[in-house]
Formats: sequence, structure tokens, C-alpha cells
Amino acid sequence: MIDFAKFGLELFVSLEVRRTLGAITRIIALAVVAAPSATLAQPASPSAAEDALQERIAEIAKIQGGNSADLIEPLTALSLLYEERGDNALALAMIEEATQVVEINYGLHTLDEARLMSRAIRIERARGNAEVAWNEEQKLLRLIRRRRHQADARTVPILQEIADQRRAILARYQAGEFPAEIFLGCYYSEWEADASGNPYRTRCGSGSRSTVIRALRMEAARFDSEAAAVTRRLRLWIELPCAKPDAPAITHERRSKQSAKEEMQTYFLAVSDYAGCTQAKYDHAASANASPEELSQLASDKNAGAEELAAQTAIYHARFGR
Repeated sequence: MIDFAKFGLELFVSLEVRRTLGAITRIIALAVVAAPSATLAQPASPSAAEDALQERIAEIAKIQGGNSADLIEPLTALSLLYEERGDNALALAMIEEATQVVEINYGLHTLDEARLMSRAIRIERARGNAEVAWNEEQKLLRLIRRRRHQADARTVPILQEIADQRRAILARYQAGEFPAEIFLGCYYSEWEADASGNPYRTRCGSGSRSTVIRALRMEAARFDSEAAAVTRRLRLWIELPCAKPDAPAITHERRSKQSAKEEMQTYFLAVSDYAGCTQAKYDHAASANASPEELSQLASDKNAGAEELAAQTAIYHARFGR
């Protein structure tokens, strides 16, 4: 029986954790291979791991080109190494390089990019660049709230981390500090109405203390709720069969552009749900050590769903724009 109370983090997100741990493990493995035989019994040093990763990056770039998808993992691993030892500028530079390679190979607004953005935000915040971190976090939220990501387990820890960050801001504020995010998030403001009844926001820089406390608590709760909604949808997709949508019937009736757009939107959303469902079933089966035969069938369904979603996305954007 699946413990769905821990579903988002301990089941699906474990895939992301294993991916990160795998990168770190490969750092050590590469360093050990590169180390002299007399020192093989000793743990690989950070400098040896760095050298091994840089050599690997140079090798891939030379053979496959500077935009090869195979560069993503070593660039990410190198950024982790720099971050661990406090070289934030170098860590951010590697994250930027990895992000560019992700975008070239997999397109814009993917969750691979979101994962890198989340780390960059943490680094900027640690460096004291509150405004940069805040602005990047708003971009991250827009990315993970895209329709195609609304039921992806990888968004759960991102949303929960942002919720925890709001609670941390609140704790600092209640302790007597004035974090820059209070102004950046306009937490003092409230909706009021002018003489004509039109709503407007009050000032961001000053106001009621209780307003700030209430706003931060509500925002943290909203992010928690979003994360829980992702988990619930994934649970349903795992428990129930995936509903493969039928392509809309082609008619010769003259229809308005708005009618055609609405029909295409309906089909697009159905395809998006089907692709998400097949992905969820595959990830769950992989984490549960399903048989090779079952995994093969689920992989086939997943790939077909992803291909159809990509095709419908391209068609929709070509006809109606982004």
C-alpha cells in the first residue's frame, strides 16, 4: 500500500534525489579513476573531483560539441561541487552554462531548467542578493505553474521550499528584522477602493504589521496547497487508468476562429493530462521495481503521450501563438 501522505517527496521526488546523489557519486568515481594508484584507498579530494569533471566536460565538448546534452550532468555536478565549497560565483557560472545546454536540447521552460533555477535562487539569497533571488523566484513560479508541469512531482519540493522561505521571512519579521522581501513582495499592501469603487493596492513600503503577518501566512499556505494538489492528482493517475483522448473529428463546417481555438484547447488539455498520467505511471513503476515487461509497455505509452503533447503544442502555438 502506498503511503500517499508522503507521496510527493518520498516516492516521485526520490527520483530527483537519486539523480543528484548519482551526480555526486560520479564526481568521486571520476576522481578516484584519475587519482594515482597509491592514493586509491583515500577519499577523493574536492580538487581531484573538480579536475576530473573539468576534463570530462572538455572531452565531451571536443568530441560532441559545446551544446551536447551529455554536458548537462557534469556541468551540474561541477556547480554542486563549487556550491559546497562556497565558490558561489563559479557555481552560478556552471548553472548558467548547464541551463543554456538544457534549453538548446530540450527547449525553454522545462523542469530541468527549473531545478537549476531553484539552486541559483538559493545561492543568490545566500550571497545577500535578495532582489535578484526574488525576481528569479517569480520567474520560477511562472515556469512550474505552466499547464504541462501542474502534475509533475518535481514541482512539489520547489513549492514546499518556497513555502518554507515565506515562513522564514515571517519568522525574521516577527523577530524584529525587516527582510527586503517584505517590500519586494508588497506584503504591507491591501486592496482598497477609490471613490468610484475601483480597486487599487495600498503602499508597499509601510502599513499594518498584522497585514504582513497574515499575507505571509496565507501565501505559504497557498504554496503548500499547490504542492498537495500536485500530489493528489498524481495519486489519482497512479490508481486509475490513463484516459487516452480521441482526436477531434474533422468537419467541413465553417467555424469561427474562437470556436476552433476552444476545441483545440480542450483536446490539448486532454493530451496534456494523458501525457502526465503515463509519465506518472512510468515513474511510479520504475521506483517500485516493476518487471521489465511492464516498464517497457509503460515507457511506450509515456513516449507516445509525450510525442503527441509536443506535436499538439507545436500546432497550437503555430495557429494561435503562445
